[in-house]
Amino acid sequence: MKQVCKAILFVFVGLSGVAQEPVAPKTLIPLIVTGSHHRLSNLTAESLVITDQKTTVTGASLLRGADLPTELGVLIDVSNSQRSSLHDDYLKAINQFVHATIRGPEDRMFFLQFDSTPQATGWLTKEQLPGTKFNVRIGGATALYDALAMACKQRMGPRNWGKPTRRVLVLISDGDDNLSHITRDEAALEALRAGVVIFTINNTNLFGTSRQGENVMETFTKLTGGESFTELVGTDVPKAFESIQKMIDSMYFLSYVPPDASKDVVHEVEVKPAPKEKIQLSYAKKYFWNP
Repeated sequence: MKQVCKAILFVFVGLSGVAQEPVAPKTLIPLIVTGSHHRLSNLTAESLVITDQKTTVTGASLLRGADLPTELGVLIDVSNSQRSSLHDDYLKAINQFVHATIRGPEDRMFFLQFDSTPQATGWLTKEQLPGTKFNVRIGGATALYDALAMACKQRMGPRNWGKPTRRVLVLISDGDDNLSHITRDEAALEALRAGVVIFTINNTNLFGTSRQGENVMETFTKLTGGESFTELVGTDVPKAFESIQKMIDSMYFLSYVPPDASKDVVHEVEVKPAPKEKIQLSYAKKYFWNP
């Protein structure tokens, strides 16, 4: 009888040890899929070939972004260069986009306007949006990188791997910066830390958009898996916001335990369609792993 009791106790202790074993955290790589010959709802991890730090990833799974809450930041350049661009129709398109995107009970967003300094609202829910007034005042120099860093550090904060959300920033600017206290690369690192997907709308000034400004905007979108919209006129503006909203709704997230999972480090990622898969992919090329 004692031997039976000892055996039962041994099994119980063993099971307890298994139950208490910590679960390894998994990364989340935002992914936008277009041009598929099948419905996007049928996409599987087997449709993709993934490498992380040049190591082939196995055991990946896909999360549907539509099943996750949305955290949205809308960053609006209100410097002198935008004086002729931020007209009422533009602001109306922004307002319609926000209300179309923030729909669920856990969804939330903030506005941030910037010239020489950034100024942001607090987090706003769907119920709080109708009573929110956002007054745009044009003037001053442009500190774009400072504004992006503030949005990532003070609003988004570091990514919580145990609580996946769609983290999106929409940056409306001509891309020029003449006053920031940090560099473009430092701002990009803050975006990686926060795990945001950046979409940009290139708001041209009286003298047209500089190629340098376009390059800056494209750098942020390519790094984080978003998309840039340039040379918009008239009805192009609301259509661009519509496209962004649809991409947010159709977003996926690749989930897997990364190599070197014990180290804080920036990881480089490559995601390709598996052979015979006719799809186009936009995804975050890097992420900051902080387990």
